[in-house]
Amino acid sequence: MKQKAKKVFSILLLSLYLIALYFMLDYTTEHPLWILLTMFASIIFMVITHELGHLVFGYLTGYQFISYRIFVFTILKENGKLRFCRMSVPGTGGQCLMAPPRKKPDGSYPFVLYNLGGILLCGILSLIPLVFSLVAPVSETFGMCLFIFGFVSFVMNLMNAIPTNGKSMVNDATNLKLAWRNPAARDALWNQLEYCALHAQKIRTVDMPEELFFLPEEKDLGNVLLIWQAIADIERAEDSGNYEKAREITYFVLNHAPFIFTLYEGLLQAEAVFLDSLLGQNGQQTENFYKKISKLKPLHNIPSVQRAVYAYLALCERNSEEAEKAKDTLQKKLKKIPFATDLAFEQRQVEQIENALRKSFIPQPNTEEFP
Repeated sequence: MKQKAKKVFSILLLSLYLIALYFMLDYTTEHPLWILLTMFASIIFMVITHELGHLVFGYLTGYQFISYRIFVFTILKENGKLRFCRMSVPGTGGQCLMAPPRKKPDGSYPFVLYNLGGILLCGILSLIPLVFSLVAPVSETFGMCLFIFGFVSFVMNLMNAIPTNGKSMVNDATNLKLAWRNPAARDALWNQLEYCALHAQKIRTVDMPEELFFLPEEKDLGNVLLIWQAIADIERAEDSGNYEKAREITYFVLNHAPFIFTLYEGLLQAEAVFLDSLLGQNGQQTENFYKKISKLKPLHNIPSVQRAVYAYLALCERNSEEAEKAKDTLQKKLKKIPFATDLAFEQRQVEQIENALRKSFIPQPNTEEFP
């Protein structure tokens, strides 16, 4: 029943949006440039105020600043100092990360307002130009621009308030619903934020508190927050040099999850390719995963995915020319990693590929007896 109600609400919201968009587009026949600029500005406004909402409500509930990103422009705090950099995450227009407050003795912590903050602040601020356009004595063109500005930003922001199924898209409402219903997912959400905070303090994954890491149960592998938890476990195993364990976790998730969020699925398949190549356990499944991630070009902006491509070309296909090209691309991606800890981790994994490559070309001693 809840699923049907959610679908009806989504359809009504989309219908309202399309009806309003029809009148907007009809109006653009006389004022096309102003309307298009207004719609573009409203999208930027929505992203800025939405992420600002997470920041404001996060501070109000005891969270501390880690990073604030609008498109690729990022302000981050590392070792107590602010700096600017460029970074991107596929499928997101912005992101505000904050270190969570300490948990209470019963394990609880405030997570509702932090997740809802973007929807609340952007929703309130979007209503101001929308209402102003209807009641203020302004010109027709300016009034239409105000209406479009408020309406587009309000509706696009409101889409974050409708929980998704966690397959192709994840939003704030999805995370809130999952964390509210599942204590393990709630712990995973806290762990994810704490993990980001510790990375900003240049603490390696392997040196982080052990309680931040746990392998989700098979029944929970349809939960995107717990899929992240498994990915963190994989990185911890790799950072400690236990690549067999990392491979075991990777295939456990890939083989047992009923579905995986698209971005995480690509990351897991890339890790499978990397680990299979490194451990010499590549087979048809490895090749299939490699073909899949090769077609997902946006994922190649992620260093770990490009690292998997390099490992496969160098260690499985033995294509030195293509492997060298992939390595050059990887080196460029590594220069864009904002956190020093993440950069050092990726560099260590590249060294593992180089070591495996050197070992594979060591000539075998001649075992024949001398005459």
